Amino acid sequence: MGNFNFRNLEQSEYDIWNEFVDKSPQGSIFAKSFWLDAVGSKYSILGCFDRGGKLVAGMPITESKSGYVTMPKLTQTLGIVFSDFSEMKYVKRISKEKDIIMDFVDHIPKFKYLDLGFHYNFTNWMPFMWKGYKEQTKYTYVIEDIQNVEKVRGDFADNTKSIITKSIAGNLKVIDNLTLADMYNMLKKTFERQNMSVPFDFHWFTSFDKIIDKNNARKILFTVDEQNNLHAALYLVYDKNCAYYLLGGADPEFRSSGAMYLNVFEAIKYSANFTNKFDFEGSVVPQIESMFRSFGATQKQYFRISKNNSIILNLKEDIRKYAKIILKRG
Repeated sequence: MGNFNFRNLEQSEYDIWNEFVDKSPQGSIFAKSFWLDAVGSKYSILGCFDRGGKLVAGMPITESKSGYVTMPKLTQTLGIVFSDFSEMKYVKRISKEKDIIMDFVDHIPKFKYLDLGFHYNFTNWMPFMWKGYKEQTKYTYVIEDIQNVEKVRGDFADNTKSIITKSIAGNLKVIDNLTLADMYNMLKKTFERQNMSVPFDFHWFTSFDKIIDKNNARKILFTVDEQNNLHAALYLVYDKNCAYYLLGGADPEFRSSGAMYLNVFEAIKYSANFTNKFDFEGSVVPQIESMFRSFGATQKQYFRISKNNSIILNLKEDIRKYAKIILKRG
């Protein structure tokens, strides 16, 4: 028997879980129960307890369909969330985390396929590697210590500063009193420009937003001109740990106005009122990646860990079938 006990948390314990997430170095809004409710995920939260019954780690198990543990819509990272062991000596901390991860790997419910992003403060995926999992390195950009807004602005690339100054001189302003439909329409214009569709419909977005808003975890910012033309929109989510640029869109007709840059700057300033970090969530699109980087954010690596058991399960099933045929013939 290991040093830790594992069980799924009861729904009555989800408030305790959310507080645990707030205090964890790997904690994020995406691991909280209300977020998982909002994105419509079928989920359980696997808790890891020490011998004294104290919760020391946990992991949301999110299923897109039975046996398929994958990332829900709009969710950047999940994975294992640890208690804060920062006061321990490094050698003891990394040893304890390794022991917990090894036990976790053995207690993840049986699955056909798993593909999860882990928080950038989760730094040791070796126990997963030892058990046959694969890893893909992903990137995000984070501005830390956003309380000092002037210092943050000073770290912007010169071109980004110029674009923001130009947009203000052009009498653009950021407001927050338009509608969710305005936000969604801006997303549609952005995706249509790339010959793509928004990966969720407005009904789903409305349901999602209702829960996020109820938990005081979002702000929608719109950039408009003097004629009230809507240039850009940004959907910001946040908790005590960090604010996240979740969604953004701009009208192709006003692409040269710099509205999105101004919107991001206002989002950072707004976020500084209640948290100390701003996460751009990264992008594999070169133009978007370079824009995020231009705000002076620090590049963070995180693990996308996956395993496909369906091939093995299918092979075992084929072996069983062939064995039956041979026995019948024999």
